[in-house]
Amino acid sequence: MNDSVKFPTPYAVAVDWDAPHLQTLLQRVESWRLDQRGDHAPQEVQLFIGLNAMTSRPGLLVRVGDDTLVLQTTFPLHVGERIRVERHCIDSVQCVWGEVEQSRPGRRPGDAAQGIQIQRLRLLAQSH
Repeated sequence: MNDSVKFPTPYAVAVDWDAPHLQTLLQRVESWRLDQRGDHAPQEVQLFIGLNAMTSRPGLLVRVGDDTLVLQTTFPLHVGERIRVERHCIDSVQCVWGEVEQSRPGRRPGDAAQGIQIQRLRLLAQSH
């Protein structure tokens, strides 16, 4: 790599991928796994499927976005289905209503064996 190049640069930079110091770095990081489900600590939640549901099923809240939630379940949900998500906060229960935008099998190693499904919900409303 050219040491005279200042970063960031809009130009392509030639990299010698066989350089010993770069190979050492790549070997040290090759076992790292990136978690793309966000920086939210997973939290157990209860899912009420349908707006008038009285019984719940367990889920895991793995990502909180501005207008979306990502849940991990062991069962699929149907796109368009309305879901009430209840999660426990310090001294209260927060209820969030959402609509399933995507439901798919998990893609991580071991997800298939555990029957993991990933659900993305678009937020409709929430209460505290």
